[in-house]
Amino acid sequence: MSGAILLGVLLLLLLGALLALFRMEDEEEWEAEEPERPSERERLARWLSERWARAKEWHRRGERALRRRLAEADLPWRPVEFIGLVLGATALGTWIGLAVYRLPGLVLLGAAAGAALPFLFLRHRREARRRRLEGQLADALFLIAGVLRTGGSLYRALEEAAGRLPPPLADEFRRVLIEVQLGFSLAEALEHMRARVPSEELALALTAIQINQQVGGNLAEFLERVAMRIHERVYLQNEIRTLTAAYRLSAQILAALPLALWLILFPLNRRYMMRFFTSGVAGYALLGLMLMLVLLGFLVIRRMTRLSV
Repeated sequence: MSGAILLGVLLLLLLGALLALFRMEDEEEWEAEEPERPSERERLARWLSERWARAKEWHRRGERALRRRLAEADLPWRPVEFIGLVLGATALGTWIGLAVYRLPGLVLLGAAAGAALPFLFLRHRREARRRRLEGQLADALFLIAGVLRTGGSLYRALEEAAGRLPPPLADEFRRVLIEVQLGFSLAEALEHMRARVPSEELALALTAIQINQQVGGNLAEFLERVAMRIHERVYLQNEIRTLTAAYRLSAQILAALPLALWLILFPLNRRYMMRFFTSGVAGYALLGLMLMLVLLGFLVIRRMTRLSV
């Protein structure tokens, strides 16, 4: 009996030893197959590298977009110069907020207003140049069509338009001619012109030229038809702008007057105006209601005076 028990114990020990051996072999194989995990420093370096590459890509995209906007506004500035102007205006707005109002919220408002002014100027310059260019486009197409009717080429017609038309359209035609002289094809130079000038009328004219070059036909007659359509469209847009000028000016005055009075009265009677900030929820609610009503009135009048042709 004791011999049987001893034999059973020996069998159990042998079985346990075999199981432990197999388990050790499996663990060794799993450790050999498992890839080496990167350390914390390597993961941090990889994360920083990815973020740096993404930041560089955003920087390149922003620089290209800003360079395109400056070209559309015909401003001879580099992107870094415009960013310097933005930073200077931001510093000036911050200084005015600190020196005059001495409130954190108004300091931030002054900094935001200073940073927005260069972009508003850029937008105004861009839109004004686009309107001037669209007003000259119909006459330019009639001139090009006249040169084509006399037997001249499209390149010769562009030279004539660049020499006889006033800027800004003449400047764009000169850039097209310079690009052709540098080795670009005329189609590529016109496509670059389309990218520089955000105008639907100009895009329509250039599309008409490209389609005519592909399918053939009388380009002079085609351009005259496009010029008549562009002339009618620009005329209607100018009429609408003239008829709605008073309402648009009223919207701008009504939106700016309450804010301007509030900003002027604050340094003149600081104790009285500080009640907006020392009255608790009621003061902030009045400020929010004022801003909401001003913005709502401005948007309503702007929507009423915006008509599409």
